[in-house]
Amino acid sequence: MTTVEPSDAISPSGRSAISPPDKGLQSERTSLSFVRTSLSILGLAVACLRWLPPFGSVAMIGPAIAAVLIVAVTIYERRSRSSRLELFAREKATPALGMGAVLAVSLLVLAASGLWILVT
Repeated sequence: MTTVEPSDAISPSGRSAISPPDKGLQSERTSLSFVRTSLSILGLAVACLRWLPPFGSVAMIGPAIAAVLIVAVTIYERRSRSSRLELFAREKATPALGMGAVLAVSLLVLAASGLWILVT
């Protein structure tokens, strides 16, 4: 952890000269967490393949939809990472609520398909 000396805190113009030590790492961690979560959900969708023999191809509708959503989130995440880093550097970044919502929907689709398999 770095310490800030009082002489370093104010520039000659009277404004604060302290720059944040984080140069986009927070945004990078967020991006990596989206990728990690996406891979986990995709792994769960692949694990649903064990339902294929006893229940047929109808059991794969939910996991297939979830897999498509996850691949879409991953592609969007890779393409928008640089623009989000720029926005973060200019302190104009907004939360990635859309990607989080798509991840949540994919989990709900997987859960609903799993419940449907258990009920039928």
